[in-house]
Amino acid sequence: MTVSILKKLNRELIDLVEAILPSTVTLSAYSEDLSDSSSGSGWIYSDEIIITNFHVIDGMVDPITVKPVGSAALIGKVIGSDPDNDIAVLRVDGLKGLPIPLETEPSRLGELCVAIGSPHGLRESASMGIISGLSRQRQSPVGGIIEEMLQTDASVNPGNSGGPLINIQGQLVGMNTMGPAETVNLAVSAETIAFIVPELIAHGKIARASLGISVAARVSSLPAEHDHIEITRVNSKDSEVLKKGDILKTINGKPIRRRIDVVRSLGREAIDQQISVEIMRDGNVLTVLIEAKAK
Repeated sequence: MTVSILKKLNRELIDLVEAILPSTVTLSAYSEDLSDSSSGSGWIYSDEIIITNFHVIDGMVDPITVKPVGSAALIGKVIGSDPDNDIAVLRVDGLKGLPIPLETEPSRLGELCVAIGSPHGLRESASMGIISGLSRQRQSPVGGIIEEMLQTDASVNPGNSGGPLINIQGQLVGMNTMGPAETVNLAVSAETIAFIVPELIAHGKIARASLGISVAARVSSLPAEHDHIEITRVNSKDSEVLKKGDILKTINGKPIRRRIDVVRSLGREAIDQQISVEIMRDGNVLTVLIEAKAK
């Protein structure tokens, strides 16, 4: 019985990798003076659209050489990037292949996953592991913090960056980056990709609004209460409206449970608009209006 189960798992893993490989690419690029080069991996998001890590193409110039699995090299052009989340979008004329669908449900600790890419230039490589951590943070290429990253013990090496991390249903759960240790690797989550990429395709960059505050996650001291997001600093003239120690409940009606919820509730459409913010202060729930400014 055990051998039969392993044979079935083996067959399904082979089928999974063979199905996903044609939706992946290897990328290579050079700086303008040809003194520097970069290489990495990518995956098909939609018709003629490739997604990779920003740090793969950072400092490089178009054209980007894109090598799909099983076909000739193509030319890619960067049409959008978000350094804060280490995401870049390329348009590749003539690209064939099926897009990799995004997982829409939150990943679960312990679920199986496969990382595909070109570690050390070795194309069409795959490694298997599990989702070994959730809600991780890592510094972005420009010094900010990438929120809600996934941790995996699947092997990821230089050259894997930008490649897909997929579940056993063939859905993308994350985009691989390098981690701090050999078996501690991180991936930009599908949730973040789904939020960021459409705006990059439409506008080329991300526009964010700001309430002029800094926030931090706080662990509740009471078992019956949820953890919360607390204002730790007020940076703007609106200090008479929002105060240090206020607990954010909602922004424009959207619940605030994580730091990332604050960012995602203050998108392009919120710039120069009056924003309704529900807070808890001294045990009382208050609703205040504040004008959001471009970040």
